[in-house]
Amino acid sequence: MIYEFFKTRVLIVIFKNMISYILSIRQSIRVLFVLIYIGCVAALSLLPMQDLPQVPMFRGEDKLIHFTMYFGLSILFCWTLKTELNFSRLFFVVLVTVGWGILMEYLQLDMHMGRSFSWLDELANSIGVGFGILIYILVSRKTVANLTSGSV
Repeated sequence: MIYEFFKTRVLIVIFKNMISYILSIRQSIRVLFVLIYIGCVAALSLLPMQDLPQVPMFRGEDKLIHFTMYFGLSILFCWTLKTELNFSRLFFVVLVTVGWGILMEYLQLDMHMGRSFSWLDELANSIGVGFGILIYILVSRKTVANLTSGSV
């Protein structure tokens, strides 16, 4: 029982230190992470299907992939813009990430390389953005509040 208490306490301290470190990373490094991630999203979105690995999965895996890519993009974007400090930046994150998804879908249609525009893909992107922002706000605000109050 005592072991479990200390084990839990140690994990909380480690998690707080990890989040604190992540929130303290320099702005230029944050921007670099976002740019690399955007490049990966663009490559995965625009490469012809025959150039991507053919991994058998399950029906609808494409929508899960879209959700996951834009979930990650929105979290990185929130982190880069330090939205835990400014609510007005959240609207900008939504505009840019959802707009990027629409641009990628339009380019798939325009390139004629075996890809097509899909409103369902864009819906999955947008839901991923929404969940990413929600998770980021919940975790970062609680972490910032705990760090400023000094509680563990």
